[in-house]
Amino acid sequence: MTNMRRCHAVGSVAATVVMTLGGWGCVTAPRVLMRADRYRIDVRLDPHTHRLSGRTTIDLVRQGDQGRDASGPVAVEFLLHPELRVRNVRVGGATIRSPLTTRISPSSDAPAPEHGREGDDFAPRRHVVFLQNAVDAMTLFIDYDGRLYQDVAAGEVEGAIHNLKMRAHIAEEGVYLAGGYWYPQPVTDPDHPSLSDFTLIAHTDESLSLVASGRRDPASTGQPGYYVWHSPYPLEGMALVGGVHEIHRAEHNGVAIAVHLKPDQAKYADGLIDAVSGYLDRYEPLIGPYPAGELKVVDNFFSSGFAFPTFTLLSSAVINMGERSQTTHGYIDHEVLHSWWGNGVHVDPRDGNWCEALASYGANYYGFVLDGNEHEARRKRRNYAHFLSRLKVDRDKPLGTYGRPDGCGRGIAYNKGAAVFHMLARRLGQDNFWGAMRQLTDQYVGRYASWSDIQHVCEQQVGADLSTFFEQWVRRGGAPQLAIDRATYDSAQQELTLTLSQGDPAFTLDVPIRVTGSDGEANITVAMREAVQDVTVPFAHRPQSVELDPEYHIFRKIPLGEILPTTASTRFGEAFTAVVGSGEVADRYKRLRSIFESGFEESQRLRRKAGKVDGEALAERCVLVLGAAARDPYVGAFLSAIEFPVNWVDAGFEFDGVEYIDPGDAVLCTVRHPGVPGGGVTVVYANSADAIPMPFAIPMYEHSVVVFQSGRAVVRSDLEFRAIVAVEGS
Repeated sequence: MTNMRRCHAVGSVAATVVMTLGGWGCVTAPRVLMRADRYRIDVRLDPHTHRLSGRTTIDLVRQGDQGRDASGPVAVEFLLHPELRVRNVRVGGATIRSPLTTRISPSSDAPAPEHGREGDDFAPRRHVVFLQNAVDAMTLFIDYDGRLYQDVAAGEVEGAIHNLKMRAHIAEEGVYLAGGYWYPQPVTDPDHPSLSDFTLIAHTDESLSLVASGRRDPASTGQPGYYVWHSPYPLEGMALVGGVHEIHRAEHNGVAIAVHLKPDQAKYADGLIDAVSGYLDRYEPLIGPYPAGELKVVDNFFSSGFAFPTFTLLSSAVINMGERSQTTHGYIDHEVLHSWWGNGVHVDPRDGNWCEALASYGANYYGFVLDGNEHEARRKRRNYAHFLSRLKVDRDKPLGTYGRPDGCGRGIAYNKGAAVFHMLARRLGQDNFWGAMRQLTDQYVGRYASWSDIQHVCEQQVGADLSTFFEQWVRRGGAPQLAIDRATYDSAQQELTLTLSQGDPAFTLDVPIRVTGSDGEANITVAMREAVQDVTVPFAHRPQSVELDPEYHIFRKIPLGEILPTTASTRFGEAFTAVVGSGEVADRYKRLRSIFESGFEESQRLRRKAGKVDGEALAERCVLVLGAAARDPYVGAFLSAIEFPVNWVDAGFEFDGVEYIDPGDAVLCTVRHPGVPGGGVTVVYANSADAIPMPFAIPMYEHSVVVFQSGRAVVRSDLEFRAIVAVEGS
């Protein structure tokens, strides 16, 4: 073999000849796993040619005892983006035995997909350095270059919030290097994950402004095209992004705030700075000081809402929402919370991803509590339960599996996760809960934390065993389907007896019950430990009715016939029909139809135009009616039969006694479909083409009825069913 002749020992710091081989090359040797203790990454970016050239220095430390007793050569491996070519490798603190070999990692031993990218066939290139002997510590010096360019549009999906196909891209419109192995990374032991210190140096065209997962070195400030960052604490990895931006700066309580925007977005800068400052004031007392020193908000050139250490990357669509994205819970406040949870306290990869659940609780839900808006807080709790109730059984996986192979999906992580933390906070008491979160920050910033660590700090805070709670809500799938099967009152004994059921297996629950009588309402809590259980409580006056958990403090499944109708109802089930007007269909209506259709197999879809609608299209299928199709006589009769609450008038529509006849008015309304358990009928109607709501935003509304004026939601209403049970007896 020709390759055999190249196998020779070289000095302790030596250049290698780089070869590309189909297999391992000329040396067979045991693999030594080494973790990166420190990185120094020095890269030059050319946005015009999409090229990166870099040199990375990695200080490596052996993990475990693997290869320690090897008497001959050993293999150390690192991974790099397949479009980047290694030009030179040197080693310090060890002796190279043979030239570098390279191969594409097959699916059988490639690293697990990055979170959220299941099904992606991306695989880094695996490079192997053969050493004369195993060492406990060494340094790799790697020179590499290549072209990094992606089809940005290929990852854009109508109605999706994130473009998850983006990995490594350099172009004039912007830079995105986050994941994708844009710098070399050693193959490590997945059972012993590690964090590293980083220094990143970047050189680029002066037209681009860059940010990275670190604090910028003051020595590089003010030098266009030259940047230096240092990680504020050990990190999982380094991200480098940027664009053609103007930078707006401020400082708030010792935190440096910067907003990177396109020139035409300057009008949003002050609002973004005020929003970030306000969220720091809101959350620091609850969870401890902001951990990273700098906080940047950066406009992005594709769909994203990605949080990284020291910055958050938002799509232009979110930035351009202005005050709505700045103040609506679940946008900037959610990303700011990731500075603590996920990017400050890191998610232990050996367990499920808890940070999305906690950020969703703290921002998407608890933001309303901090506002003093209990109505919206209850609505969120209710919608979390209704979300689960639509979920197919095979997708109802344990919360603690999010981010793991074959784990639960985003809906479980965000919705059930927020509900579980709400129940935990009620169990601990709100003050104790936030005390535990401050303890989590104090002990784990710059470290990995798991669900077990969260359980531990909560147990320390209250001095109680929470094993049952975490086992049933985090480690187990499903939820109880609670019901009051019967309620009776014994006047002689002055006792109210309730027959409660929750399905099997049983959860350990403390169930709130609202009891209503002629003298008013009373709220009681009853312990439930079995699948079906009779509970008797003393009650001085005869109750008239009872209602189980009317405030939705328990996360539970709701019978399909009682689920709140929203657009999620119309995207549920086995079959779907879209009905549009008989003439030319507006582009926004076409895009909206595509969003709804995407949840159904092609064989399950029907398309109809007004004037050509039949019973088969409407009777047992979820239905989307768009624009003028709502005025079709056949469609109108169908809507009237299912008590559709919106009526059509000559110049527009009427809802709740108010007529909306301005050309800028529009309505979104969903009702239950009587022929599809859990399914819905959605109508989107606008008085003009310009008034049609943005298609990507429609699925995000969690209300039954939304009225828009000039694109802004001005009326929200819900068609909620309440399971009130009459009390029997004398």
